Amino acid sequence: MRGFPPPPAYRVHVGNWQAWPQKVWSFQHVDELFGTRTIRRGGTVHVLPRATRALDHLRIDVPGHGAMSWSQMLARTHTDAMVVLHRGHVIAEHYAHGMTADSRHLMFSATKSMAGLMAAVLVEEGHLDPQASVGTCLPELSNSAWADARVRDVMDMTDGVVFTEDYADPSSDIYRYVWAMGWAPQLHQAADPRGILAMLATLQKVHAEPRGTAFRYRSPATDVTAWLAMRAARQSLSGWLETRLWSRLGMEHDAYIMLDPIGTEVSFAGMNATARDLARLGQLLLNHGRWGDTQLIPAAVVADLVRGGDTQAFQADGRVTRSGWSYRSQWWVNPQPPRSVAAIGAFGQSLYIYPEHDLVLVKFGSHPSPLASEVDPIHHHAHAALIQELSR
Repeated sequence: MRGFPPPPAYRVHVGNWQAWPQKVWSFQHVDELFGTRTIRRGGTVHVLPRATRALDHLRIDVPGHGAMSWSQMLARTHTDAMVVLHRGHVIAEHYAHGMTADSRHLMFSATKSMAGLMAAVLVEEGHLDPQASVGTCLPELSNSAWADARVRDVMDMTDGVVFTEDYADPSSDIYRYVWAMGWAPQLHQAADPRGILAMLATLQKVHAEPRGTAFRYRSPATDVTAWLAMRAARQSLSGWLETRLWSRLGMEHDAYIMLDPIGTEVSFAGMNATARDLARLGQLLLNHGRWGDTQLIPAAVVADLVRGGDTQAFQADGRVTRSGWSYRSQWWVNPQPPRSVAAIGAFGQSLYIYPEHDLVLVKFGSHPSPLASEVDPIHHHAHAALIQELSR
């Protein structure tokens, strides 16, 4: 987007903003392309103490990718920003591709975990019944495939609703969904409704297995989770994040969330924040939900996330790079050493929390591919090498 006008190959618009190399710019400037809603910070900034360490001597051996250094790992995974907190101190920080500590970056599906956190807190505080049916809580979905699913099923994506989310298949349901939320006008289909909430009601099919028994990753389940939480709290996701977290964690910058064409927040993929501020949120969870003298998130919610979900149900999704994991309240949980809880999004977005190692890693990227299989093995081996180094 340099020059006036920029060369045609480098111009960014809503028809190409997820293409490469346009995404390198667009993921840091979402508010210049789409409608958004602000999540305001408040109060005094909590300055993250620093204890910087050199990491480039680490050798990261990744089967199928070869050996690489820390800086080579960052380049190989198209990293725009990375912040590493160990024992509450910044030990490493990296920015590239025009990004700085003040830049906000699209989190994609790491946003799902923010909606899940809101729902989990409401469940713990008695405002949302995890055993209630979706149709009871949201009459708008009483004639859809969601109606008989329990709130807990939807939170854990074991609700059984049929929806294909294959980013490599243009006929997949996710592409209809992406048009409905305004991300890709070139995918317009006249028969499809406009807006996320209207699209949710069109899903009518259910898988054969009993609800609650098989995990299948599908973005609409997050938007239903967010709708359930917002109805229970009588507050938007952005409003809840602002009043409960962003205004109280000493954040440096406002965050924001994207809106669909009718003004609905894109709860499954639309949040934008700085790397440091997301690291502060990770540190809050590492502290069992406590920040200074205040319990911002019930400790029971964090403990439930760390315990994770049903590893047997998780197998149904067939995720080779996350074998043995589980999914709980819209968070990815690895119960195997090194144990972790993570918010993960396409193109290289992630917030990893390692409770047993007092470690938080935030990473934003603009990888050409949205597929997790392109970055998961590299990330996991890099994290393991870092943990081994810090354990010495």
